Amino acid sequence: MPKLLLTKRNIDSKKHVPPVEKGQVDYFDTEVKGLLLRVGKTSKVFYVQVDVKDPVTGKFKTVKEKLGSYGEYTPEEARAKAPEIARRIREGRPADETPPTLKMMYDRYLSDKRLSPGTETLYKSYIPRLFESWLDLPLDLLEQALAPEIVIDRFQSIREMNGPGAANNSFKCLQAIINYAEILYPRFITRNPLKVLARAEMWAKIEGRGDCLEPKQFKIFADGLLTCTPVHRDCYTFALYHGIRPAEAYTLAWSEVDLENGTVTFRHSTERSKRSYTAPLSKQSRAILERRKAAATEGQEYVFPKQGPRNKHDHLIIRADDLKRRTGLALTVHGLRRTFITTGERLRLRREDINRLTGHVDNSVTGKHYSKLTSDDLRPVLQAICNEIERLMEGIGGKVIPLPAAQNQQ
Repeated sequence: MPKLLLTKRNIDSKKHVPPVEKGQVDYFDTEVKGLLLRVGKTSKVFYVQVDVKDPVTGKFKTVKEKLGSYGEYTPEEARAKAPEIARRIREGRPADETPPTLKMMYDRYLSDKRLSPGTETLYKSYIPRLFESWLDLPLDLLEQALAPEIVIDRFQSIREMNGPGAANNSFKCLQAIINYAEILYPRFITRNPLKVLARAEMWAKIEGRGDCLEPKQFKIFADGLLTCTPVHRDCYTFALYHGIRPAEAYTLAWSEVDLENGTVTFRHSTERSKRSYTAPLSKQSRAILERRKAAATEGQEYVFPKQGPRNKHDHLIIRADDLKRRTGLALTVHGLRRTFITTGERLRLRREDINRLTGHVDNSVTGKHYSKLTSDDLRPVLQAICNEIERLMEGIGGKVIPLPAAQNQQ
């Protein structure tokens, strides 16, 4: 195995590389380990040779891969390309490997990462919906395709249509996926194009939300929902009548509903909290469930099933941008929860009871160790709030009036 500094001068020299009359001779480069020039009677071809350990037998085997002909590649180009080929051979990757798409990385990220159900739902609600046109991009074209102006324009568009929170959260989800791609495929992507948002100081500063229906807006809200499908309208109003979190509403399963005893169990699962709580039904929310039950198909898991083929889940999704578009109000879905709580407080109901109805944890000594209120105890409180909400949605007056049912709870 002769060794030679593979330069154009040496390769062209008959002294260093004499003609071959029969067979072939391999000249190993003295600078780049594994690079060789195979010289035949009429050819000179660069190869990369690596000794690879067989994981089964534990023995080493020699693997050669053609790099290209001398003339097609200069010695300098071959020397620059050889280390990457050697690395790929050691890793067992095929020569014709194609870069994965962003959609493939999204699927792998969800598969590899142990995300909480709430966080996984966040990814699934943002990525396919807000970045659909980007998902077919292969990783090696991301930096070119997602130029700074394109990234910033999409961020501003989402912020305008869906709010600053959605813009921040959706891009942070996508940024995490691309960061993971950088780790797994550094040969295809070396820089996350979304980091331009930090350099341009584009991340929105999120202040605490305060959106809540005022008394005169309930009728506007109710009228706006008339443009929804019946199942969407029922889901929005059910969320309002119980003051629950958006996901607690649209992921409600029939297995958690007990119409006979007039109760419903809400599952609340996030990275910080995994708990459930049971609440009573009011006559308004019972009517919604009975209506949904009558419309349900056999084997239907969720109370509010998906609508249309684009939905990736078996349940529908209720969103702030849809609510804003239909009602014209600056109102998020979580604002319905705030509305429920505020209505109860305006009725002068006990905050402890309102907290129990909405699944807030009472960490006081009394709440944790002594109070044993049941769903039946809380039913009059819930009914008082729902009566007032219904009254306002029907446009009867604009001022919240303490109801007899509410006054009995004071």
